[in-house]
Amino acid sequence: MRVNRYNFLFVIGLVMMLGVSSGFAFDRVTKVPKNMGVLRVQTDEQVFDVKIDGQYVGKSGVTIGEDFVLKPGIHRLEVVGPNGLTWSGDVEVYNGKRNCICLKIVRETTTKACPYRFTLDGPSRINEGDLVTFAAINQGTAPVPIKYAWKVSNGRVTSGLGTSSITVDSTGIGGSTINAELDVNDDVYDNRCRQVISVPTDVVRVPVEEPKAPLPFRCDEFAATVPDDAKARFDTCVIQAQNTPDAQIYVIIYPGTDRVSMGRNTYDRLSKFTLDYMVKNRGFDPRRIQIVKGSNRARSTYEIWIVPPGANPPVVQ
Repeated sequence: MRVNRYNFLFVIGLVMMLGVSSGFAFDRVTKVPKNMGVLRVQTDEQVFDVKIDGQYVGKSGVTIGEDFVLKPGIHRLEVVGPNGLTWSGDVEVYNGKRNCICLKIVRETTTKACPYRFTLDGPSRINEGDLVTFAAINQGTAPVPIKYAWKVSNGRVTSGLGTSSITVDSTGIGGSTINAELDVNDDVYDNRCRQVISVPTDVVRVPVEEPKAPLPFRCDEFAATVPDDAKARFDTCVIQAQNTPDAQIYVIIYPGTDRVSMGRNTYDRLSKFTLDYMVKNRGFDPRRIQIVKGSNRARSTYEIWIVPPGANPPVVQ
């Protein structure tokens, strides 16, 4: 006689359910150190003790998951809930990736006619490039061998096929949805207890930041007084330009209106003196030197800029 699996007795139970992803908190992104991975642990009601590889490492997060930086590889995770209820499992941490574990306490009245009853848990959304784990949580006793058949739309399954949880890589599928479907069956109850359950996860496209253009920087600014003082300052700026490949030296000369500036330190004399010294004495490529005339000042003044490749020259006043 075929038994209706929905004709159940009511049993009240307390279970800890797992959902694994990397996108539970979108207002904070932990920078993953080089050659390391990040494991984020989040619980829904309150913080609980977290152990990794048998060692207490801190508390879980509630609104925002708590991040733990780990070496890539398999790590044993334990989260101690209320009344000693503990969830434990092996989690693989990948180099340069962030794995998120979401645990929630479920207090519900369940109906049981079959020896197993599963729910499928996963996050509602993640960031593109993150790893997401979908986990089947058994609320029954499951005395018979269970068969897990997974189907996934979008993404690449990296581990877990044939088991109760799988991990999917979302690289390159921003703007789409991962739909994980699990067919749970066994060889004893003649499909009476079979379940087909699924959960969708939206993959948020991460915008690519445009590289910022380099900026020029002012090396020095000084009044034209004695030539030796100017030469020493020229030396410093030439060395900086030589240490910046393909950078230009941009010299703005502001003509003075005092008697000395209009006689000995005119724009023409100072520009010739500057170019001769940088090229002949310092051996700097003249094609990388720009000398321009600025507005009048009380005394003739030099302003020297280093302009990296791709940077706009400074504004001449």
